[in-house]
Amino acid sequence: MAMATLNRLRWSDHGVGLTLAAVYLTLLAATSADVGVPRDESFYFYGAERAAGWYAGLLDGDVRSFSRAEIDRGFKYNHEHPVFMKSLFGLSHRLFVDVLGWVDDHALAYRLPTMVMASLALWLAFLIGVIVHGRLAGLFAALALAFMPRVFFHAHLACFDAPVTFMWLVIAYTYFRAMRSRRWAVGAGIALGLGFATKLNIFFLPFTLLGVSLFDVWQFKRRTGAWRAPDGERGPLTYHSWIAASMIFLGAFVFWAHWPWLYYDLVPRLREYVAFHARHVHYPVDYLGFLYFKPPFPVHFPFVFTLLTVPVGILVTGLIGLGVVMRRGWIDWGDVSPGAPDRRVIDVFLLANVAVPILVIALPFTPIFGGTKHWMPAMPFLAVMAGVGVVRLGQGLFTGSTGRALQLRTTVLGLLMMLPGAWATMEYGAHGPAYYNGVAGGPPGAAALGMPRNFWGYSTVAVLPAVNEQVEKRGHVFWHKATKWATDAYQRDGLLRKDVRYTGDWTAEFSDWAVYHDQREKLPEELDVWRAYGTELPVDGYFIDGLQIMALYRRPAPPKAPLIPAGGR
Repeated sequence: MAMATLNRLRWSDHGVGLTLAAVYLTLLAATSADVGVPRDESFYFYGAERAAGWYAGLLDGDVRSFSRAEIDRGFKYNHEHPVFMKSLFGLSHRLFVDVLGWVDDHALAYRLPTMVMASLALWLAFLIGVIVHGRLAGLFAALALAFMPRVFFHAHLACFDAPVTFMWLVIAYTYFRAMRSRRWAVGAGIALGLGFATKLNIFFLPFTLLGVSLFDVWQFKRRTGAWRAPDGERGPLTYHSWIAASMIFLGAFVFWAHWPWLYYDLVPRLREYVAFHARHVHYPVDYLGFLYFKPPFPVHFPFVFTLLTVPVGILVTGLIGLGVVMRRGWIDWGDVSPGAPDRRVIDVFLLANVAVPILVIALPFTPIFGGTKHWMPAMPFLAVMAGVGVVRLGQGLFTGSTGRALQLRTTVLGLLMMLPGAWATMEYGAHGPAYYNGVAGGPPGAAALGMPRNFWGYSTVAVLPAVNEQVEKRGHVFWHKATKWATDAYQRDGLLRKDVRYTGDWTAEFSDWAVYHDQREKLPEELDVWRAYGTELPVDGYFIDGLQIMALYRRPAPPKAPLIPAGGR
């Protein structure tokens, strides 16, 4: 049984998609120094070095790299996350800095694997758009994904959120191709294993694809009256059985093989890994003026956050595309004739991949800290919907046009719809978590709504010029949310003077300068600064649209003793 007629990919389509990816990668690398080092990323820098050291040991005949002691030395730190990305971060740094000497920016060298994956996500979004709705839809799917400021921010970091977004897309793409191709089933199994090796978010994807598979098989039964295809033919049940076998066995093997930490005490260590995430700590989240510390969390959280953080042009075209796909599925629902093309499975595939990452976060007991990064795997599919929406909007507005004229006018319209997102990405992308769209009234409007604008200390980079200029030699600075490893990274890359000293967490009283990241749940730490310094007034800071993101405090000099005239008083 064949699916609905899909657009066949040409080699030129891959060329276009990879060109878009290359341009995006260049932009990410060029703006890396503008994006600060969050707390988590500084931990992963260290974990990356440990992992890379283990791989280097494979080349040393005197080191027993597969011994328990060597594996523990390389992978015990931060073992609550798989090691695929940390290994790539560390190997990238060793290759491009230590071996080849091509990169002198250490943070950039760690970040390159994430940047490559985030760029290739544009290529895959383009391909999916081309397959399901044509080349114009594919082009605007890629542009929509590129011009989301929060996605752009995370695309820089040596963290797991952009990579797991890419891996979700890879798994979905290989599954989509394997639905009617046996050889793609092997790729789907390998992709799933690498997805689990990236981050646990992938846990929800196999169940999503299982639902699509069951729908595909049921549709076949509904149209033909049989579960299996006639002898000599292959039906959905056969293809999905191959996919399932590949994902279960090959996927599990790839996940185990990538992580030497599991080579000893497999079951206890797997149990510990799953338990860590099943009982993950709930960090405070400021949302619509209420500070949430524990569940239950509001079900509307990811929906409202998406509404306020995706650029309006992309949001509008994405909702139009979503409506097109849902309406088409509804119209096609009643047609069960065997000869008619069936787009319903394709539409369910697209809708499921948009919805599931968001719905998982909407569950009232799911941790919601970090905002949009936790449902970022939905964004490439929302971008595909935006590509569909641009094409449909052009058809609706330019009813008198056909052929090249319609394509040209739709292209111009699409670029105009993407332009505000492109501007916002360049204006706010380095501080992506502070970006809010026009629906929210921009960052100031979001602040008035009680929405967060800072997270994990990434904005420290914005006040480094002021610190370098104003802090005295060997001055003691309280860095608030920034870790010692983060300030070490800034010093190593020449962004922070090497003599400036770090006082540690909760050490404002021992410092002469304080860097404060504006977060509602961290106000007690700002109060500590006020008490220690005897002043509530910062001497410098960083602002977006007049909204404070960072504050720099200085301990006032003690008052001078009054002069005593000669001869006493």
